[in-house]
Amino acid sequence: MSLLIIRCPLKPFVGGVSASPGEWQDLALADQFEWCLIDRNLEKSELTQIHAQMGVGTTESIPYADEALVLLPTIDVRLLEVKLPLVNTKKLQQILPNLIEDFVLTGIDSVAAQVLPPVLGAPALQRTVALIDKAWLTWLSNQLEQLLTPHVRLIPECLLLSVAPEGESGILAYQVFEDTIIFTRCSGLQLGQAWIERLSPGTNVDNIALPQRVATFTLKQITWEWLLPAAQAYLLVNQHSRAPNFALNLLPQGFRRNTKSLSKSGWASVKGIFTSQASSASMNSANLAWSDPLVWRQPRNWFCYLMFSLVSVYGAYLSWMALDDWRWGRQLELLAVQSLSPGSVATLNQAKANSSTASVLHVFIKQVTLDQRRRGVPVDADFLSMAAKLQQLKIAFGPEVLQKLEYDGYAIVFEFKPSAGPISSSEVLARARSLGIAVQFLGASRYRLEPYAGLGSES
Repeated sequence: MSLLIIRCPLKPFVGGVSASPGEWQDLALADQFEWCLIDRNLEKSELTQIHAQMGVGTTESIPYADEALVLLPTIDVRLLEVKLPLVNTKKLQQILPNLIEDFVLTGIDSVAAQVLPPVLGAPALQRTVALIDKAWLTWLSNQLEQLLTPHVRLIPECLLLSVAPEGESGILAYQVFEDTIIFTRCSGLQLGQAWIERLSPGTNVDNIALPQRVATFTLKQITWEWLLPAAQAYLLVNQHSRAPNFALNLLPQGFRRNTKSLSKSGWASVKGIFTSQASSASMNSANLAWSDPLVWRQPRNWFCYLMFSLVSVYGAYLSWMALDDWRWGRQLELLAVQSLSPGSVATLNQAKANSSTASVLHVFIKQVTLDQRRRGVPVDADFLSMAAKLQQLKIAFGPEVLQKLEYDGYAIVFEFKPSAGPISSSEVLARARSLGIAVQFLGASRYRLEPYAGLGSES
């Protein structure tokens, strides 16, 4: 996998005043992008400089690579640690100018403010905000859009430095630029500072008086020999989704949204490999391990959607079946009421007056049973039919398990012997259900065998 490391040119400045955007073209800043192309072995996590290619020029002249890490000089970005309210992104963009107004000397409209991704383990309100000159960021974005690289990531150069533990000396990077020297240090996972010192003729870097806080730091000149392993180490540390700077990218959200300007620079020949850069997390998605939660985020979401859909459909199906069963029962009762004789109606009203559990279907079944007996037709409520059903049920529990048997002309109430051993009611009901027999548990080893099964009749 090829990795392209690019160093952006310094934003022009004269004394303490920056140059205007109209002067950047005259200064030929587009020709000052330094780059180095190397091979990156992700499987073995090796840092290698084999077959490295280096050069300086425009972004259009930089060769193709699988991904590009663009380093922005820390002097051109200000990293602030501020407390932000817990609001959504749209609301935060509206109130962000008011929150950073006290930290800038120029107008808010000329500054591009970007809230960096939260750091795991840090307070929820504590966030890092990057402030960059809006015109300079726009110019850099336009230049970087010419890269023939599908994944482009822009980070402050200070993040390549290691964070020194409290009370210990760290690394202070420096770069000589004409008659000035720029010092850079990293003070946190997403924080860093840079400042400029003037160099008098014949002055050595070691003779410059440094601030007391960094007086004991080790000076390290920013060269490719140091940048290459530092940049690769940074990518290896932050290639996991739980890493502090996994999704850190200073490029604006509209980066490469409009690709028409690249048609003359060879974009059309490779545009099929480019993807949206709205989120820098997509740059590292191909490099994640299978144990990384981000790899499973989309499959997990689709699985949740699938399970929710199945549960919803199954719940709707059960609700419809319950409703249909209720409608069917109501329809049966309505038809049964229309067929009741005056005597059966009086029996039903008397049962309701006595708070009995007799239902319309129960009274109707008794009425039909009596009518069939008067005509001499055999019915399931006859003793012989009921005894045959009870014999089938008794076989499962032994020949001598019944202690008492009562037949009221319609149903049989039977009772098990105490010496037959413990027989659970659930076992008896399950056995009766498997035989297609309606049995009701009356308590204390007593059961009622109904003549018909499946009509929902109650006693």
